[in-house]
Amino acid sequence: MKKSKKIFIAVLAVILVAVIGALAVFQGEARTLLSVKEKGDTGIYDVNYAADYKLDELLEAGGASTEEQLIQYIIKTMLKGLPIEVPYEIPNLACSTFYAETPEKGYIFGRNLDNQTTDLAVIRTNPKGAYSSVSVVNLSFLGYNESYTPDKLSDRLNTLATAYFPLDGVNEKGLAVGVLQLQAPATAQDNGKPDVGTTLAIRAMLDKCATADEAIELLKSFDMFAAAKGCYHFQIADATGKSVVVSYADNEMVITDKEAKGFMAATNFYLHDVPFEYEKQGLDRYEILEKTLTEKESVLSAEEGMRLLHDVRITGTDPDEKGRVYSTQWSSIYDLTNPSLSLCSDMNYDDVYVYEVK
Repeated sequence: MKKSKKIFIAVLAVILVAVIGALAVFQGEARTLLSVKEKGDTGIYDVNYAADYKLDELLEAGGASTEEQLIQYIIKTMLKGLPIEVPYEIPNLACSTFYAETPEKGYIFGRNLDNQTTDLAVIRTNPKGAYSSVSVVNLSFLGYNESYTPDKLSDRLNTLATAYFPLDGVNEKGLAVGVLQLQAPATAQDNGKPDVGTTLAIRAMLDKCATADEAIELLKSFDMFAAAKGCYHFQIADATGKSVVVSYADNEMVITDKEAKGFMAATNFYLHDVPFEYEKQGLDRYEILEKTLTEKESVLSAEEGMRLLHDVRITGTDPDEKGRVYSTQWSSIYDLTNPSLSLCSDMNYDDVYVYEVK
């Protein structure tokens, strides 16, 4: 009897040591998973990202030139090599962005994400030696849908990939970024620099850059590739009063600033001439942005900015050739002077959720 008791105690001790060891190894990951919580019944999931996603190690190793390479890096770092499938799919995006000064001499950055119906995650990151930020992730990119959500702890593993999939965000220095799609030949630079896709580029800019100029220099240090269908451009804005759109045409970076037009906005076409034919999209939305920003001399309150996002929303009544319906999934107003995010989802402009960058 005593021998059995000793064996039981020994086994229990081994299990306890294993559990403690696992908690030590996965401490940041566990804290991240436990933080995931839906805000009411909104489809907005808050994520306090506590794991070390090792961005510098990824870039020093050459980055990721394909979606699969990025996913494998996520499995290696956050999931410690566990054989877990992390889906990744970026469907067609529409989107609208703009930059404006506030009546109080601050600055805001507005962004609509137009896509198929999706839940979303607002993630806070606070990496060591880098800037804190708040960013927004489309959860359908990571395999979530109406029947598979991160409500249960057992279904949250894919949220560990959210650090590398922001589509817009702002950091503690007031740098904001949003990505928009272009129906143009996909970017695939090959200059021997670290490889980044669109979402990895946004993560790097939010972590490392305080101004639009710094973001431009960082992008120049990368080889950009299009992470999904078509091509993409970024609108970047900061708290100093500067905003640019960074585009790629024939694998060459082109920078457009607000001085060219007197205002800064973007939808889904190049703001400059390109030597090839492509399908311009979002011209109607751009005209609304241009009209309002010109009439207001690019001075808008945060409330006026959200109304402008309302005016350029996509209501999504007609399905495309594959039966997909696109609509505005979220509208973001980023305060760059006092870095924060004001967010509406599913075109519900009566409910605004505020996230401060801390």
